[in-house]
Amino acid sequence: MKKIRNVIPNIFTLLNLLFGCISITFLQLKCFEYSAICTIFSLTFDFLDGFISRFMKNESKLGKELDSLADMISFGLVPSIIVFILLKNIEGSQKVPFIEWSAFLIAIFSAWRLAEFNIHNSSKKNLGLTTPVNALFFTSLSIIKSRNIDFLVLSPIKMLFTILFSCYFLISKITMLPLVFKGFSWKKNKIRYLFLLISIFLLLILHLIALPCIIIFYIITSIYFHRFRKNSH
Repeated sequence: MKKIRNVIPNIFTLLNLLFGCISITFLQLKCFEYSAICTIFSLTFDFLDGFISRFMKNESKLGKELDSLADMISFGLVPSIIVFILLKNIEGSQKVPFIEWSAFLIAIFSAWRLAEFNIHNSSKKNLGLTTPVNALFFTSLSIIKSRNIDFLVLSPIKMLFTILFSCYFLISKITMLPLVFKGFSWKKNKIRYLFLLISIFLLLILHLIALPCIIIFYIITSIYFHRFRKNSH
């Protein structure tokens, strides 16, 4: 029975990895929406493996290593391939030779972040942008682009700066806003409530376009939250 309990969280981790691999096959076919669905499944299983391992008090070294390896594929390699394809498909005067290869900086810095997470204690887990949130950002851009929504005007320079900012925030020492509510108190959760209300408003107004906007807003809110905490100390 104990052996079964030990395996359950790892099954969810491997399902995360499986859907990451399937996502890559859909990207090769330029099926961005199917790839995005797989990424959502990966996000779900990534959440479940951590939740179940904590609930069962069954956090193991094997599970920790498996989790990082699965995240590297699902949330490190997948967004790199997305950006590579988006940059590769830019045509005309805007095209910059070989710039698409810069997309793999996302995978490199994701690996760096995951390695640091493995060697640091849990008190540092809120530092920097998580790989799942970063992957969700680039996934949302791919869906917007695939639907030819005018909001997204891709240019190589814009994408390059987006990649560089992404890489910076992946390994930054900025404490990101924890989204777990501390009870229902307004005083203890003021920033979280404001973030939630503004995010819902953006979703109602902008629909799909709201996703990357919410993630950018999350980063800005976290920077403010980080500075506020530093000043309060």
